[in-house]
Amino acid sequence: MKRMPPDPERLEQYQQQLREFAASPPYPVHGLRRPVMAPAYLAGWETENEATVAATLAYGNWRDTDGLFIAVTTEPPGSAGQRTDPLKALLREIRGGRLPRTRAEPIRRRLPQGELCLLGESWALRMAIGDQAVTVLGHGPSPEDVEVGPVEDLLPYVLERNAQLTRLAAERGSPPEPALAPASGVAAVRAFLETFVPGGPDAGAAYRALARRAVAELAKVLDCGTEQAEDQVYSMVTQLSQLRLRVPWFTEQDGPRAAALEELLRYVGLRQPVASETAQLRWEHYWTAQQRATDESRSDLLADWVQAWVDWAAERGS
Repeated sequence: MKRMPPDPERLEQYQQQLREFAASPPYPVHGLRRPVMAPAYLAGWETENEATVAATLAYGNWRDTDGLFIAVTTEPPGSAGQRTDPLKALLREIRGGRLPRTRAEPIRRRLPQGELCLLGESWALRMAIGDQAVTVLGHGPSPEDVEVGPVEDLLPYVLERNAQLTRLAAERGSPPEPALAPASGVAAVRAFLETFVPGGPDAGAAYRALARRAVAELAKVLDCGTEQAEDQVYSMVTQLSQLRLRVPWFTEQDGPRAAALEELLRYVGLRQPVASETAQLRWEHYWTAQQRATDESRSDLLADWVQAWVDWAAERGS
């Protein structure tokens, strides 16, 4: 597994590698659909002869071996027919400290999804999705309750990975978080979201503090709990990331991206009517479908959302 060391001098280099991986993954990557767990991040990838042979998305805090943790590893097309013992993957994660140690004997079972191996409170489930092999490792949630599916946007996983690298570097003696310029309410949320807009400020070492303040201030504005505020901030960050990837005018120097950000803040943070309401509603529909198991085509929902933003920009220019 290609681990990203948190050396401050090389952090930007690794973050760039992660962003490139998210922008152009070598093959479809699968992730967790149920249960919903956070944080969700790109744990790493494995290469052989310069070709990617495994990509892993993780959910939960791997450093808390008593907590909930799931890792989903996707192998390349054509790998479904290869025989691999899930016990090997389970033992590797236990030796790496990401799953709790145990003296229990392995128990093997066959589930509708695939081959299951139980070892104490941890388990590994190897399944075939199309012609790809997918191995799910877990501790906490029952394997029968787990559902995986293709991930259409890896950027949020990379952003969370980058945040973890920053936190780890701070824990290992990096300089303390810089003091933030005063901001409260929606202005604090704007200060964080602007770091995801092309041409916006670089959060750098202030990422954690900006994110934490944005969540706290949004919770006050909406009079809601921290968990709901975190979900709203995460949703806005993901929408901005998707705009960057899928809507050309969002990365153009004279594009209306500042106006799009303002309407997003007004719609979510102030609950005000905005001209982009169709796009906002379609994003909410897509976001809900992402969090739950539905029969709706997420790619179609995303395409409808993109078209709404394209129409919004066209109406502004007419």
